[in-house]
Amino acid sequence: MMIDLGLTKLAIVGVVAMVVIGPERLPVVARVAGLLFGRAKDYMSRLKAEIHQQMQADILKDQKKMLTESTDVLRSVADDLADAEKDFSAAIMEANHSFERINEFGPMVSDDDLRLKQKTFSRKKRHYVSGPPVWYQRTRGKRTALRSSASRSRHLSAAMSSGSRFF
Repeated sequence: MMIDLGLTKLAIVGVVAMVVIGPERLPVVARVAGLLFGRAKDYMSRLKAEIHQQMQADILKDQKKMLTESTDVLRSVADDLADAEKDFSAAIMEANHSFERINEFGPMVSDDDLRLKQKTFSRKKRHYVSGPPVWYQRTRGKRTALRSSASRSRHLSAAMSSGSRFF
């Protein structure tokens, strides 16, 4: 609780102190009062600092507890991952053994056969994906390149002045 002391109230307290204590003893009493006030202020600041340290210690304890809990969780996750990795490795090893058994009984495909198959596939793909040749499109009067509208209008005006066909 704070006492509201203004300048007028302090002046009234000073006048009353001078009357009650007297002008001879007033400086001594003021020094003693200042020392007591300083000690009280120092005691309050040390008390605040100690309370602040205790609060920081509690916060650090909580953080340490959370950190240990999170490390425990991480360790359990790491253990689960290690178990899953072992299971996965075992499954891969089993699959590799089964593929080795399949290759033992099935016919081996040579590299030349694979190259020939790739070549014929590429040829067929080019045939189905590509359109008619450019020379054929030009003789039929089709456009063979994409042009912007500005380019077309410039080309059209040049073609009109020369008398040739645009399309």
